[in-house]
Amino acid sequence: MALTALCLLMLFSSVLQYGVMEVRQKAVVILKPNWTKLFRGDTVSLRCHLPGEPSADWEYIWYKNEEELNPYKVWSESNEYKNVGPVEESDGGEYACLGMRKVDSVFSEISDAVILTVSERPKAVILQRPDWPQIFSGETVTFRCDIPGELPSEWRYRWRKDGQKVKPDSAGETNIYRITVADQSHSGKYTCTGLRKSDYKFSLASESVTLTVSERPQAVPILTPKDMEIFSGESVSLRCLIQDGEAVGDWKYSWYKRGYVGYSQISDEQEYGISPATEADSGDYTCRGTRKSDAQHSETSEAIRLTVSGLPKVSISMKPESPIYIGETVTLECVTASRTDWSYTWFKGSPQTEALPSDRESKGGNTLTISGASEQDQDEYWCQGERWNSTTASLMSDPVYLSVSDLPTGSLTAEPPNPVFTGETVTLTCVLESHSDWSYKWYKGSSQNPVSQSDRYHREANTLTIWGVVESDQDHYWCQGEKDTRPTSSHMSTYVYLSVTALPTATLTVQPASPVFSGEIVTFTCAIQYLRDWTYRWYRRNSSDAVSQSERYGRAGNTLTIRGVADLDQDQYWCQGERDTRPTVSQISENVTLNVHEFKPKPRLTSNQSDHIYTGSSLTLTCEMDPSTGTGWTFFWYRDSQNSEPMFQSDVNSYTINFVKVSDEAPYFCCAGRGSPVYYTHYSNATWIQVTERPKAFITLLSNWTRIFSGETISLQCDIHSTTDTDWDYVWYKNGYLNNPVSREKEYRVTLVYGHRGDEYTCIGRRKRELTYSEMSDPHSVSVFERPLALLSVPARTWVREGDSVTLSCEVKSPAAGWRFHWYRADSAARQTLVYSNGGSFTISPVLLQHAGLYTCRAERGDPPYYTKYSKLQPLWVTGLSPPASLVIRPNRTQHFIYKSLSLSCEMQDYPVGWRLRWFTDRGELTECPAAWRSVVGSTCSIVHPHESESGVYWCQSETGLRSNPVNVTFHDADVILESPVHPVMVGDPLTLRCRYRKTPTNTEADIYKDGSPILPTITGEVTIPEVTQSHEGRYRCRHSDSGDSPESWVTVRAKDTRPQKHLALWLVLGLCIGLAVVVVFALLYRYRGLFIHGRLFGRGWQSTHGGSSEEQNRPVDRQGEKSGKVPWQFAGASSGPSDVVFTEIELKEMRRKWYKVKAEPAGGRLPKTHSQEVSILI
Repeated sequence: MALTALCLLMLFSSVLQYGVMEVRQKAVVILKPNWTKLFRGDTVSLRCHLPGEPSADWEYIWYKNEEELNPYKVWSESNEYKNVGPVEESDGGEYACLGMRKVDSVFSEISDAVILTVSERPKAVILQRPDWPQIFSGETVTFRCDIPGELPSEWRYRWRKDGQKVKPDSAGETNIYRITVADQSHSGKYTCTGLRKSDYKFSLASESVTLTVSERPQAVPILTPKDMEIFSGESVSLRCLIQDGEAVGDWKYSWYKRGYVGYSQISDEQEYGISPATEADSGDYTCRGTRKSDAQHSETSEAIRLTVSGLPKVSISMKPESPIYIGETVTLECVTASRTDWSYTWFKGSPQTEALPSDRESKGGNTLTISGASEQDQDEYWCQGERWNSTTASLMSDPVYLSVSDLPTGSLTAEPPNPVFTGETVTLTCVLESHSDWSYKWYKGSSQNPVSQSDRYHREANTLTIWGVVESDQDHYWCQGEKDTRPTSSHMSTYVYLSVTALPTATLTVQPASPVFSGEIVTFTCAIQYLRDWTYRWYRRNSSDAVSQSERYGRAGNTLTIRGVADLDQDQYWCQGERDTRPTVSQISENVTLNVHEFKPKPRLTSNQSDHIYTGSSLTLTCEMDPSTGTGWTFFWYRDSQNSEPMFQSDVNSYTINFVKVSDEAPYFCCAGRGSPVYYTHYSNATWIQVTERPKAFITLLSNWTRIFSGETISLQCDIHSTTDTDWDYVWYKNGYLNNPVSREKEYRVTLVYGHRGDEYTCIGRRKRELTYSEMSDPHSVSVFERPLALLSVPARTWVREGDSVTLSCEVKSPAAGWRFHWYRADSAARQTLVYSNGGSFTISPVLLQHAGLYTCRAERGDPPYYTKYSKLQPLWVTGLSPPASLVIRPNRTQHFIYKSLSLSCEMQDYPVGWRLRWFTDRGELTECPAAWRSVVGSTCSIVHPHESESGVYWCQSETGLRSNPVNVTFHDADVILESPVHPVMVGDPLTLRCRYRKTPTNTEADIYKDGSPILPTITGEVTIPEVTQSHEGRYRCRHSDSGDSPESWVTVRAKDTRPQKHLALWLVLGLCIGLAVVVVFALLYRYRGLFIHGRLFGRGWQSTHGGSSEEQNRPVDRQGEKSGKVPWQFAGASSGPSDVVFTEIELKEMRRKWYKVKAEPAGGRLPKTHSQEVSILI
């Protein structure tokens, strides 16, 4: 429609201009290249041509799908070629153009539309026929190339094999490529590409198709079972396989067997089975395959020969030949002529029973071995063969009879019978009743080797003689016969045990033991433990004859007694036994030497204690005899006198008194005696025993207090009455556990833990010179109490004015003494500063604004120091006359409703940076701006929804410790609050109090109370005092009939500064001093300007440290970090002195932050020696 309207417009314009119609030129669209069918990515150029007209005289307009193309100028400046591309499918459509003559704006006729189509570049598709994966040589293969959606006649085709061009028979005009006779050289990957005849555009190359050409496969026959003899009745399988062929299902198979006139087909299955086979099935077999798809044949297989034989028969051989003797090993062998692998089954007896393997019968291959043949093995035996992995069995063998006979057994005797005594001769005889020509072997003990001929062992015929039997000949003995012919050996004979016993030995003893003393009676005893009926002979070394009976030598049975022994009896003695039957004599005893001394011995009496011993000790007296006096003595003990009867006698040489008493003090003696009648020694020396009462240990508590707390260390000292410390060691015990000492020192230090109530400690002393103990001390009981809590007391009024005097008190609720007190101020939640150490009270006078804060205390005593718990934090709030900063509250009141937003900020006079808002709650928390508040910006805190828990005392504090006046800000869940001034009101200034409601009531009448008493009622709930006086200070609240009472607020009234002008003189003097100091400082700066440039001259102001239990004080710090002797307001060195001290302090306002030292004298006297007289002034 738009194109038609445009034509009418141009026609009308031409008529108006020329008045007559002239013939108009018709525009022509020219394409380059002249293709209308485009593929994506092609480029085409369009030109608008007016035949016979100069192109410069015209302008051109282009249309696509009857709509003018935009932008206009792009298509109308000239008729030059316009490039379109790379084209997309959206560029397809009808394109037309017309010209407009520049001189008269006459339009040409619009051109005919040129239709451009844009499509995806097609991809060729290649097809193979036949499409078998494997082609045999000589077969025909055809490839076809298709362009999807295109006519084959519109294209030419290009073919490639393995990337190289191939020329088809039809020169590429058709889409068919045919290989008439294929061979292996045609194998490869084939692709094709189309070339459109109209515009010579190529399609995309096809995917490759792989052609595999191989030689015609060979058929292969397989015989199962393979490489084995085939016997009648077995099953045989012939299978035909095609080498390098397709799947088994792609082929048909044919089997052929050679006959008299050639091969004849016998089966058309791949597998040809013969079951059961007979000898007639023997022959040559071949096979061939035919492919089902094209009836192509494989090569015929080579012939395979099948041989079927009759069943074989087996036979048995036996080694050695029958008869077999018991114990021999016999082997039966089953023999067959077949070369095939066989397994064999053995049968025994009638009826035939399979012979199974056992401990004596083992089968291996074609043999049955019977080890150690016995009579039960005597029987008939058969065997039969079975093929491996087959059920085919051979014919049964003929039977073989196995005859088994027993071996002869010898009998063994010994003479003389047991027991045999050393030195005698023994004869062993071996007898075999059956057979003859035996030789004999002899065996002893567990040895498997025969006994050899030797000097003492003699073998002759069937006897073995042992001459001079010794104990090593005692053992078991056997014999066995041997011969050259079967049976080659007899059974082993039963054993004979030869028991060899040594001749009995005589044992000689003497009483008393040597040495003996002249006059004693000596008795020799000869004992033989084995056998009876012994008589005895006695011998001396100096005579070969037996000792005869005499007046002094008496023989009776097995004893020889010498009465009144003398020096001539000193000699060596031995004895021997005799009897009538075997054995006739004993061995001679070992000799015994008799030593005779002429003089009577004297013992020596000793004590294991010193002369002085304590009662309760153990005393042991020892009666010592010279070792050369022999043994067998009995000891006799005497007290006070040698002529008294012995108080005790014992076989040991010691006498013990376990618990010595004072009554045991006396002289003691001893002597020894032996024999019957008793032969006595001389009396010993006298030993005097002195007994003293045992001393008692006692415990002393070295601390000055008896009430002990958990964690405290105490010292206990152990002493012994009436002794010196150098004589004793000490042992400490706890709660009566004597086997677990806790210390071995004189002084015992112990740290106690709460809960150990009633622990008892005892000690005991032990003398260093001997193992003597004192009496145990009385127990010292220790009760441990919980660590105490220091109690800090403050004045009833915790809000004081600057200039007042305040006394803080600290105490420990315990009767224990010895406490020293330390005072701290909490600078933050994690830091405390020690401000004073001494007595139980601490006075600040006058109070300054910087003294405001939270105070705590604790007590300390002992060495090492023991501390109580910190007291609870107690606030001390100070309102100053001219604080360096002010806390501004918006809305400006101290009472606020909960969930009503407010902000608190710090306004400073001279120091605008480094300030932070601090607060302290009733719960004892000290922190900066509350964590729950929404925003913190610089020194301002804001909150949208405050809660009652945000109530507390707020103030501003700088990094250097300067403070504003504190303000008690409270949040209430009430209907009415009192609006009162935030800061103190000066005397003479007006004071306005106002009731503020959460919701404004209809009746605004309310009463305002002061200190519990009402002021005049108000109609609007507001009252104004024009000029306040000191009497107006107090607690105020508001009461409304419906809304109830508001919380109370404290109103502080301050007197105006009326200090006398005498302070001007002080300020003048200070000003002159400061000016002089400035001059000195500048001179120093110039002198040390190098250090100043590097920043090492001046310090960094106040620095405070505190951590853990440290009691470091705040001091000014110079650049090197050394502490000076001045603390900003605490009292340095005040750890000693009176417990109640009042200090004054000069406060200088900050100007420039530089430190100067000046001499200062406080009013009223000198500073204590522990205080510095230099004051550091910050200017």
